[in-house]
Amino acid sequence: MVNFDQEKMLKPAIIGGLVGMVLDVVCCLGLIVGGAVAAHLYVNSGGVCDYENCGLVGAVSGVIGGVIGSIISYFLYMTIFTAYAHYTPMGMGGSLIFSIIGGIIFGAILGAVGGILYVLIKNR
Repeated sequence: MVNFDQEKMLKPAIIGGLVGMVLDVVCCLGLIVGGAVAAHLYVNSGGVCDYENCGLVGAVSGVIGGVIGSIISYFLYMTIFTAYAHYTPMGMGGSLIFSIIGGIIFGAILGAVGGILYVLIKNR
């Protein structure tokens, strides 16, 4: 049973999501690191170090990082296209929607993997 304590999970998830978002610009493995950071902060704030809770905190941080990262990447690509290619590609609005959906799905998966990896490493 997941011990869902919103106050303990929200702050680590936001911080882990921001870390994952910054590292996601470099590589998608940044979302895994963000999930592990969120799980670490959650455990240090008095949370239970088990697969369910750390995986949940990691998944929430991955969604936060994935969505914010996809929005930033969209505007970065739009700026690059209009500045250097001198045109705005058709269908870029649709790509924002698909990018956000991908950020939610893959962010949740990779963030949860990061939280679970943290538990595996910590309980070694």
